[in-house]
Amino acid sequence: MERTGERTRDIRFYSNKNGDIVCLHSKWARNYARWLEEQAWVQSYQVGCPLDADIMGRISRAGIRTDYLQTGWATDFVIRYADGHKGVRELVQRGQLKKKAHVERLELSRRYWAATDTEWMVVIVDG
Repeated sequence: MERTGERTRDIRFYSNKNGDIVCLHSKWARNYARWLEEQAWVQSYQVGCPLDADIMGRISRAGIRTDYLQTGWATDFVIRYADGHKGVRELVQRGQLKKKAHVERLELSRRYWAATDTEWMVVIVDG
């Protein structure tokens, strides 16, 4: 999960699943997107999907920094499965799981997507 509006390095490639160019911000996201391209159970996916402020206002604030709740965020991947349902994947490096700030971001994302009754998972990437 990333803050919206931050300057990042862009990695672009054509996605057959989406029929368009996708723009990613890390080599881990690029590698995961390429893996999704090969999966038959994936119909399409979106990257960098902004989180809705109205839904953010309805989730529990317990254990989450106040400024995180007032910041714009984008989730890493929203996946549309071949059977029609959708799921969310947040990428995190193993070492980031030791940092409270990253764990809070993941928890914020989990609560957000739980409020929309969407499947949510973390993908641990090496790096």
